[in-house]
Amino acid sequence: MIKISNGTKKGFKLKVPQNGHVRPKTSKIRKMIFDIIKDVENLQVLDLFAGCGSLGIESLSMGAKFVTFVDINQSSIKFIKDNLEKCSFENKSEMIKKSFLEAAKMLQRKNKKYDLVFIDPPYEYFDEKTLNGIIRTALKLTVSDGIIVCEHPMEERVNIEVKNYRVKKYKDKYLTFCVKI
Repeated sequence: MIKISNGTKKGFKLKVPQNGHVRPKTSKIRKMIFDIIKDVENLQVLDLFAGCGSLGIESLSMGAKFVTFVDINQSSIKFIKDNLEKCSFENKSEMIKKSFLEAAKMLQRKNKKYDLVFIDPPYEYFDEKTLNGIIRTALKLTVSDGIIVCEHPMEERVNIEVKNYRVKKYKDKYLTFCVKI
C-alpha cells in the first residue's frame, strides 16, 4: 500500500497490485513531481500506463477537474476502480482498458485534449518504443502549454519541439518533464 501525500485525501492508503507489473510512485517521487508541476487545480489529466492510479488520484486529491486512466492490465483496472471508490472520485474519472497506442488513437478520434499527461510504461516497453516516440504520441493529446511527465529507465535526449524540457534523475530512473509549444 502507498499513501496519498497531498490534498483532500492526504493519508488515504491506495491498494497496489502485487503482480510485479506495477511500479507505484513512492511518496518522495510523487512529491518531486508535484513540486515541479506546482498547481493541478481544475486540470484535465491523462494517466497512461496507470498501474494503481497513484498519480491520477493524487492529482484529483489536489483539485484536478477530471482524470482519464489508461491501462491494459485487468488487475490494474480493478485496483484503480477500488482506489477511486475509496477516495470517492468515481464521478471525476474514467478508465480505459486499452494499450497505449489503441487508447491514444481512440482519444485522438474523440478530439480529447489534456492539460497534464503522466506516462509511466513498463521499462521493457522502451525496447519497442523510444522516449521521443512516446512523447510525440502524447503531445497529440495535450493542449498548448500542457505538461507531459514521463518516467523512463535510461537517459535519453528529447529531440522533438517542446518547451521547458527538463530531466530529473532519481536513483536508477529518469523523469522527463516537457511543455507543449
